[in-house]
Amino acid sequence: MNHTPSTALRFRLSQLTRLTQRISSIFTKRITPRVKSIFGHQHCYLCHQYSYAIVCRYCFDRMAEEGFGQHRSATLDLLRNPAALKNLDTPNYDHLYAIDNYVWPLNKLVLDMKFGQKSVAARALTSLFVHFVYSRLGTQTGKETLEVLADALQDTAKTTHIPQLLVPVPLSNKRYWQRQYNQAQLLCEWLSKATLIPNQAIVQRVKHTKAQSKLDKEQRIANVDNAFRCDSVISVEHIALIDDVITTGVTINAVCQAIKKHNPKVRITIWTMAITLLK
Repeated sequence: MNHTPSTALRFRLSQLTRLTQRISSIFTKRITPRVKSIFGHQHCYLCHQYSYAIVCRYCFDRMAEEGFGQHRSATLDLLRNPAALKNLDTPNYDHLYAIDNYVWPLNKLVLDMKFGQKSVAARALTSLFVHFVYSRLGTQTGKETLEVLADALQDTAKTTHIPQLLVPVPLSNKRYWQRQYNQAQLLCEWLSKATLIPNQAIVQRVKHTKAQSKLDKEQRIANVDNAFRCDSVISVEHIALIDDVITTGVTINAVCQAIKKHNPKVRITIWTMAITLLK
C-alpha cells in the first residue's frame, strides 16, 4: 500500500508551514519588545552579554579601569576646564557637563542613534550620563550624592547644580522626517525618567540648516543665525539643554540666545553626551 502523500496534500502542508512561520515572525516582532519593556532589557548594548540593564556593570567597570572620563578629575563642570574652553565659542550658558570625549563607546552609540535607526542607543547613552555625571553632581555642593539627589527630588531649587527642567535641542522638520525622531528629544525623555526632572520642548527650529559637521566655525555661526525661536516664558530658574555632541558650541549658543530673548535671567546648563573639544 502506498503511503506517500499526494501532490495536493504536500502543497497544502507547505502552505500551512509558511503560514505558521509568518504568524510566528509577526508574533515575535510585536511581542518581544513588549516583553522586554515589562521584564527589562535582556542584554547589554555594548558587550551583548545577558543583562537586565542596558549597560552592564562589567562594561561600567571596564570603562573606569581604562580611564574613561578622566577629564573630570579636575572639575565636573567643563566651563572650568581650560582644555574644553579652548575651542568653544564664547558660552551663552552657565555650566557644561559631558560624559567624555567623542570616543568609544560614545561615538558608536551616537552614530547608532542618529544614523543607524537604533533609538535604543539613546537609552544606553543616558545610562552612561547618569552613571558618570549625574550621580556625581553631589561633589559640586560638598554633599554626599544620595543626599543631593534626595534634595533634588523634594525641591530642585535647593540644589544649585541640578536643573528644574530639561529642554531638548530641536531638530528641523526635514531631518525629523528623515530620522523619524529627534535624538535630543529621546535623550531628554530618558534622562527625565532617570532623574525625575520634567522635560518640555520649548524651543523650535524655524530654519533648516546645513549639517554643522561640514562647516568651519564662522560658517557654523552664520548657518544657525536666527534658526531657533522660543516664545515661552519659563517659570523655573534653572534649565538644562540636552544634546548629543558638542564641537564648537555654536548651535547650543544659538539655542541659548533664543531662550534668553524672553527669559534673560534663566540659568542654563548644558547636558551633552560627548564633546570633541579635549585633546
